[in-house]
Amino acid sequence: MSLVLVTGSSGQVGRAVAASLETAGRSVRRFDLVDGDDLRDAAAVRAATRGCDAIVHAGAIAHDRAGTPDDIVATNVLGTWHVLSGAEQHGVGRIVVFSSAQVFGFAEGEGEPVSLPVDDDHPLLASRPYGMSKRLVEQMCDAWTTRTRITTIVLRPVMILDDEALGHVSEDQAELGAFVHLDDVAAAVELALAAGIEGHVRMTLCGPGRFDTARARRLLGWQPSRSWTR
Repeated sequence: MSLVLVTGSSGQVGRAVAASLETAGRSVRRFDLVDGDDLRDAAAVRAATRGCDAIVHAGAIAHDRAGTPDDIVATNVLGTWHVLSGAEQHGVGRIVVFSSAQVFGFAEGEGEPVSLPVDDDHPLLASRPYGMSKRLVEQMCDAWTTRTRITTIVLRPVMILDDEALGHVSEDQAELGAFVHLDDVAAAVELALAAGIEGHVRMTLCGPGRFDTARARRLLGWQPSRSWTR
């Protein structure tokens, strides 16, 4: 996979992923709203997918407070539709798509976990705009893979922290005591691009905390490197 499109390439995750991929020797094509590239623009997204071997779709409005419900759905859901459509049009065989642990529907007081530790088979109960948008994204990827055979690997990180943020957040401030380090998220992407996975799969990324990451460990060989004590 010599050329990888990274959407949301100026965001926290996209920036780290793009840098990690380049360090690993891959060519990266960046796509981000700060550069005038809009996921809601179908033609622009499809043009960006041309010639790519894989896509890492990290572009999104990442929280309910970051946009109106209409904007969140238009960017996250329709934007993903455009990415999938572009991949189909230009023969891209693999897409790594960022979802969120918010799909489970208990983040920030929305509800309570059905079971603990939370694993990838936990029901998807999110009903607020952001979490719901990611539920729809996951379902869309599943359906698209069924129809086109494009591999879609969905990553569900819990709260993402870098070294600086880790110095300001404590375990008792984190939901279910959970976080995943930004470097470990970027490492998961590289593993997902290289893994011998076909079809559609969803997996949670968590370092310490009450989430079960057995699927990511088994399918990707992923191991988080950071804990609350670093």
